[in-house]
Amino acid sequence: GSRWCFSPSFSAGWNLSNEKFWESLADYVNTFKLRASYGQLGNQNVSGYYPTYVEMPIGINNGLIINGVRSNTASVPGLVAPTLTWETVKTTNAAFDIGLFDNRLTGSFDYYIRNTNNMVGPAQELPNILGTSNPGINNTSLRTRGFELSVNWRDQLECGLSYGVNFVLSNSKTIITSYPNLTGDLGTYIAGQDPNDIYGYVTVGIAQSDEEMQEYLSKVDQSRIGTGWQAGDIMYADLDKDGVITTGKYTLEDHGDLKKIGNSRAKFPFGIRLNADYKGFDLSCFFQGIMHRDWWPSNSYTFFGYGGGGSAGWQGCMDYWRPEGSFFGANLDGYLPYPTRDGRNYNTQTKYLQNAAYIRLKNLQIGYTLPTDLTKKIDIQRLRIYLSCENLFTIDGLKTDMFDPETLSTSDYPI
Repeated sequence: GSRWCFSPSFSAGWNLSNEKFWESLADYVNTFKLRASYGQLGNQNVSGYYPTYVEMPIGINNGLIINGVRSNTASVPGLVAPTLTWETVKTTNAAFDIGLFDNRLTGSFDYYIRNTNNMVGPAQELPNILGTSNPGINNTSLRTRGFELSVNWRDQLECGLSYGVNFVLSNSKTIITSYPNLTGDLGTYIAGQDPNDIYGYVTVGIAQSDEEMQEYLSKVDQSRIGTGWQAGDIMYADLDKDGVITTGKYTLEDHGDLKKIGNSRAKFPFGIRLNADYKGFDLSCFFQGIMHRDWWPSNSYTFFGYGGGGSAGWQGCMDYWRPEGSFFGANLDGYLPYPTRDGRNYNTQTKYLQNAAYIRLKNLQIGYTLPTDLTKKIDIQRLRIYLSCENLFTIDGLKTDMFDPETLSTSDYPI
């Protein structure tokens, strides 16, 4: 019954520079166009959320042995909410295009508001007596506001040098507008909040001795988040001044010693493209990056140098705190705490929140096109020789070389 949805859209533009009243400005502003659009779509990027028919998972000859024979089994499929319907994405966009100096300088600016209604969000809490996982329902709405800017300059000098510069910049912010989170649980969506906010502890420092650790524990109890505290371990700040490090009720109103320490949204992604051409020689390069991003590694065990997966092989993991007489030598100023089997040092915290901003030279190409009067003698219309380099260098704010700032993942094959 919810198979179909009505998704209208329209756009309109007005090129003011073609109007008669623009003639007095035409020598200065060659092009000026206003644009506006509105569109509504049913979001299709929700694979698996819209099951109309679910087969019972069947297990053939599984590991259960009854009367000496492996038995066949059937399990009950998950629930499907009968109220499931389309997610609706409504986007309003206002923009302008401009051209100056005989259109050598061109640009465009777009501002948009995108509302996603009836989004299939995290399942609402239901009593455990239900006996199965909660079905997904259309229970969430969010709003994204953002802009996109593009500026281009192209020119040719009298000496024959032609060149161009292109700069692209964008930014956006998302806010949850509705979600049935009655308790304000930080582990899921909260109406009025940014879903990309990062909550964590404030790091006091690394204890340089057992005595320093015990002295701190005499004032601040950290037993709720770990045991066996010693030299090389993290000391966490008691923000609510109750003498105990806790997450409180882990709600917006009571989050104990946690605080909002960052936001994982990529702020101001940009791209810069440069090109030039002179007497057959050509040069082009493309930079891309992000101006600001807070990032907490999802695999914190790998980041801190423990937890398998070959993490001990990363050179960046070696900068951990080590006492005098250590096999690898003392490192009292180490960036990382002493590696432990449990996660007491690996809690999300300010000291190890990463700055994932970066700029990378994605491509550099240098070429030379041989003169046509030369190549035509050997029946070649055009011959160009060039050198191309990918990912030539990267400048980033990460404290370790284990991760690629563009993908925020580890890789056995280095960029």
